[in-house]
Amino acid sequence: MMDSKIATLSNENRTNWDEQLPYITFNYNTSIHTTTGIIPFELMYGRLPVLPVDHQQPIVTLSQDPEHVK
Repeated sequence: MMDSKIATLSNENRTNWDEQLPYITFNYNTSIHTTTGIIPFELMYGRLPVLPVDHQQPIVTLSQDPEHVK
């Protein structure tokens, strides 16, 4: 499983596989596993991780902006 992810993300000559490990580890640790039904991060830390997407501001269109629609 991990070797196929490394092969997929590495360059053609497989010389940058070590640069891909943080991304593969993050993906593995934040994916639900069929045997446990939860993510390894939650098993380890007892909580859900805070993901980069959790810090993004919501996108507000002009039609949703109360200042614009008056």
